[in-house]
Amino acid sequence: MYIINVENVKEYELKSNEMKSVKVKYLLHAGIGAKRIQLRLFTIDIGGYTSLEKHEHEHEVFILKGKGIIRSEEKEFEIKPGDAIFIKSNELHQIINTGNEPLQFLCTKETSEVPEVVIKDIESMEIKSC
Repeated sequence: MYIINVENVKEYELKSNEMKSVKVKYLLHAGIGAKRIQLRLFTIDIGGYTSLEKHEHEHEVFILKGKGIIRSEEKEFEIKPGDAIFIKSNELHQIINTGNEPLQFLCTKETSEVPEVVIKDIESMEIKSC
């Protein structure tokens, strides 16, 4: 069993021309033994948005705080705390913060990979400890 408090997880800012003001904490991932699913905590600052994307893996999303819109290929839906969202494989999607506070949500990703930024942090810690 593995237990960690969200306050003890490093937050990473995601940088891309296709997204704005998005941060993530990788709560559970293959690096700690979760071999099939990542559990991530996203924060989108006021006026921010994720990239408009589609990919093979599905997502399950649970809105914790804030308000926003989730876009699909054909529609936009308002989202708020307590909403649970299923994004199927290869479904176009984007999450936009339309509120006056950060939008925060949990999101799963089916993968057996350790997040690249986490690998870099582990490698840098190993170098420093030599």
